[in-house]
Amino acid sequence: MKIKRFTGLLVNMLVSLILVLFGHAMTPRPGTSSGNGNPVILLFIPLIILILLMVYQWIRVFQDAKISVGRLSLFVTVLVGYIIAGYVYQLHRLEIYREIQAEAFESKNGYVDWPHIESITSGILSIQMNNQFFNWNTYFMMLAFSLLLCFLYRLIQGLLNSKRATRGEC
Repeated sequence: MKIKRFTGLLVNMLVSLILVLFGHAMTPRPGTSSGNGNPVILLFIPLIILILLMVYQWIRVFQDAKISVGRLSLFVTVLVGYIIAGYVYQLHRLEIYREIQAEAFESKNGYVDWPHIESITSGILSIQMNNQFFNWNTYFMMLAFSLLLCFLYRLIQGLLNSKRATRGEC
């Protein structure tokens, strides 16, 4: 039974990875025109559904595991730290990407239009940002977030059960 649960989780992870890599591949080359709109933002809908399903699958995988409240707290802390580090790394990569865009713009036009560079590298609506939202780092952050939600669920469940036990409730 556990193998079935874990296999479903792995399939979900693979489908999520394929969607993330597809979103990454839809980024135009730096310095090229990107057209109007960003159809890849529609991938956020299935990815959100897959993350919620993944949380449920993680809960099912760890359902029978006896994990102490202390260990759950440690896992939650490590995962929060990892997600924060991933976010900081992603901000760093965004600054590098803006420099790449500026160099491409300068080689094409002879000057750098920083307001334009800022506008195409801000928010999710620009297709130029696909490689910033859909990459290996954000994929692993997504996995960590789903695992974090699972462990938070288990932690809250464990705390509630320990309160009931101290009060003598069933």
